Amino acid sequence: VKDSSFESPQSPKIFEDATSSPKIGFNLNSDINKISETFYEIIVTINVKAESGGKIIYLAEVKQAGTFNIENAPKEILQKLLNVNCLEAIYPFARENISNLIQKGGFPPMYIAPVDFNSLFHEELEKRKNKN
Repeated sequence: VKDSSFESPQSPKIFEDATSSPKIGFNLNSDINKISETFYEIIVTINVKAESGGKIIYLAEVKQAGTFNIENAPKEILQKLLNVNCLEAIYPFARENISNLIQKGGFPPMYIAPVDFNSLFHEELEKRKNKN
């Protein structure tokens, strides 16, 4: 875990006021940082925001990182390794950590579905190909 945070600005009053199901916002991002010629840091960031009646119930964020040493990979293979395989290795840990963080804040754990990074990668390649 590179960074994590949890806020519940309305606690403990929010537990009294809970009359409806909250609206949940979810955001997933990734960053690739080249550290050296063959060494990369990959960061998966998950943000979750729960609101009800215009009030924030909680905000949670986890930045899960991994470092990877990749040598002698052709450019197209390297891009797939970084954008698919490395993310597939890190993402399950980020999912678990965000769920635990929310649960430790006194709320039901959030179960986040797996992501098909391979499909997302190929969709992005198609978009770029069609733009050019």
